Amino acid sequence: MKPEQIQPERWRMVERIYHDALERDAEERAAFLVEACAGDESLRSEIESLIHCDARAEHFIEAPALEVAAQLRVGEQSQAMIGRQISHYQILSLLGVGGMGKVYLAQDSSLRRKVALKLLPSHFTADESRVRRFVQEAHAASALNHPNIITIYEIGQVEGVHLIATEFIDGQTLRKRMTGARLKLREALEVATQVASALAAAHAAGILHRDIKPENVMVRPDGLIKVLDFGLAKLTQEPELDSKAATLVKVDTDPGTVIDM
Repeated sequence: MKPEQIQPERWRMVERIYHDALERDAEERAAFLVEACAGDESLRSEIESLIHCDARAEHFIEAPALEVAAQLRVGEQSQAMIGRQISHYQILSLLGVGGMGKVYLAQDSSLRRKVALKLLPSHFTADESRVRRFVQEAHAASALNHPNIITIYEIGQVEGVHLIATEFIDGQTLRKRMTGARLKLREALEVATQVASALAAAHAAGILHRDIKPENVMVRPDGLIKVLDFGLAKLTQEPELDSKAATLVKVDTDPGTVIDM
């Protein structure tokens, strides 16, 4: 199917089933896709292709499959968000697309700093489990105070849009760094030490990340490592998530540099 032939309704279906498939173990996906695609072989083929590209991306490229696919749709949903004002955030550009939504570079007009703004797709908000996981990601990360863990500024819902605002990290993913010159032993040990320090702090707080990979590790120009994306985090002692999650909550107001989640 050519990119220009993909209709918005069709894309939303592909995106929804794609995300649902990724949340399942590999051995469960085939049966899930048979049921979810309901005999639509073209639909199933599109999703299997995305999953295959996503698997290859973990070894060869930085961008996940859905990000590559989203780029084919430039001018639609993502481009329409550029320049939009959400609360006190003005969206500047698209940083990337992940399993739980799109991440934009935005300007915080209140504190005059750039942030990474993660937005949950509107068609996901009808799924309470997805909203709960989105909020859990923010609560999990915001509960951690560590130099190697991304800082959460705000979480909540504005004008029907669920969002997480984090520091914007000026750097590159470890995956991208690894595609260049080979890491020297000292540099590799430094990366491993900082990632281990971040995970140890998370574990001490009862949080398991569950999705550590080069795409979720950022390397700043000064060598500081930041662990991102607690979207798959599992709380070993899960806190109660009450109605406060439905309102905008200030989590951290300290300024800082940042990157995408």
